[in-house]
Amino acid sequence: MPDALARLHARLHAGETLLNGWLHLPGGVSAEIMGRAGYDALTIDLQHGLIGDGGLVATLQAIAATPAAALVRAPWLHPPDLMRALDAGAAGVICPMIETREQAAALVHACRYAPHGGRSYGPTRARLSYGGEYPARADEQTLIFAMIETHRALENLESILDTPGLSGVYVGPADLSLSLSGRASLDFREGETAAAVVRIAQAATARGLIPGIFTQGGELARHAATLGYRFVTAGSDFALLEGAARSVLADLHGHPSASSYAAGPPAY
Repeated sequence: MPDALARLHARLHAGETLLNGWLHLPGGVSAEIMGRAGYDALTIDLQHGLIGDGGLVATLQAIAATPAAALVRAPWLHPPDLMRALDAGAAGVICPMIETREQAAALVHACRYAPHGGRSYGPTRARLSYGGEYPARADEQTLIFAMIETHRALENLESILDTPGLSGVYVGPADLSLSLSGRASLDFREGETAAAVVRIAQAATARGLIPGIFTQGGELARHAATLGYRFVTAGSDFALLEGAARSVLADLHGHPSASSYAAGPPAY
């Protein structure tokens, strides 16, 4: 039976739309809960999450006990962080704040082995997870997403998308709306952000790349899928826990209208 890396790669490249869960919380239990809830993939957030580099392997091990594939959102475009995530067994990486073709090329270079890149050889846990043949197929199956989340990135969108070896792009709506309008919002259905989100999906799809996006789930996730996004984050462990707590307390206090987790601050 194909492993999580091969399954994720095959499903995305077959045109399926996959639901991804986002992990902010340290410790493996929330990762296990999210993985067993039915998400196709889970992304460990090392940029804004609370897991930290020291918790990376334990979280990857927790995800491995579930049917979900594991990705890592790196803290920044820093090759050692990207290589360490892949060596630890991540099926792919999401890199924040990519704004130019040169940065996108540097991202790909850090994640591909020679002669296609400069990833240093040492797939320590990846070989345990995916078998001894992992190095031979890593370049083909490892997912590499460049985050599009600034006005400058939009200006350079086509050249970023034309970077050889890139798997796709991933939209961060909060930073994108902040850059475009001066106000961070996860709701990308109106205004300049809405037009940008549509443009990104169309441009990526036209090039055979995978468009991905962050949402808190529900209506926004469904909307993203209708726009052509095929790697759709639908909720984070932090926001879902907060939302469930708010919902119970709102109900007990007699304020059911406040039960939506969207009423809380975005945990992204």
